[in-house]
Amino acid sequence: GGSSASCPPSEIPDHDESALVIEGDAWSGYAPFRDGGMLDGTGYTALYVEQVCQDLRAADLTAGRADIVVTSLDQYLLQHPGGTLVGVIDQSLGAHALALGTANHPELDSIDDLPALVAQLAEDGDKPVLAYTGNSPSEMLLNELANATDELRLADFELVSVDQSATALAMLEADEAQLAVIWEPDTSAARAAGHTVALSSADVPDAIVDVIVASDRLIERDPAAVQAIVAAYYSTMDDLLARPAALEQFYATDGGLDTETARTLIAGIELYGSSDANVFMNDEVFPLDKPQIQQSIDAIGSVLALVHPDIPLDQAKVDGSYVSSVSR
Repeated sequence: GGSSASCPPSEIPDHDESALVIEGDAWSGYAPFRDGGMLDGTGYTALYVEQVCQDLRAADLTAGRADIVVTSLDQYLLQHPGGTLVGVIDQSLGAHALALGTANHPELDSIDDLPALVAQLAEDGDKPVLAYTGNSPSEMLLNELANATDELRLADFELVSVDQSATALAMLEADEAQLAVIWEPDTSAARAAGHTVALSSADVPDAIVDVIVASDRLIERDPAAVQAIVAAYYSTMDDLLARPAALEQFYATDGGLDTETARTLIAGIELYGSSDANVFMNDEVFPLDKPQIQQSIDAIGSVLALVHPDIPLDQAKVDGSYVSSVSR
């Protein structure tokens, strides 16, 4: 699931030398990278290419088809592309969530109702279906929640791995799944449709951190391009974070949401401006005297290692200098 079988290779349009190919998915936190004007005035242009499969996104970076990928820290560690962490985008504080199909099962409106649903379906030899995006932060969240919550025993469910959050939400809506792990803007859409957000990334802080990864080829060939991307991204974020109404409008437009829903979305994401990002990437934090990014790599890595014992954590590369040079 979530692997190349469900994804064709990215279609990267013809582009000139000044275009930087950025690969990501529909996650709301990546919205600034989808804004074609982000690099205006830098001498570069941004070309955002959607690639929902994380393994292909990583492969494109390694092969030089993509210059930058926006991804989650867990996926960077799992896929270990030929790239370096050059910035932090956000942390999920509720935006990634486990939704219950309350609209189709009115009795299912809390995590405490799961054992009854499991028992009811077991009488017919069935299990409730739980849809999630394989090889993604959804899988990370699912494992973290199962570790943290007695009511969520993964063996009780038929786990169905899908290609992206929107597919998991569609299965929940159609009652093809009774539970779904989704991310914004789908989390807000699920709530609006009458489903219950039972657990979320707010219940397991620091599990999902989104990062900017620059290809090692680009760093070698044109470090100024990496600096241009990092500077333009944080300039956009500093500007939006200083103007809450503009911030809401920006994410509403990106996700096709009303402003009220965008406000809820923003409340579930800790967005980093340049100074917070600089602290996260570069400041040594007590008691381990390592920057937060290194502590996050260690913490997320230890969870991933339970499922993937051969994960090469020592291959993670961090360069905080791009952020420190733009920090306000």
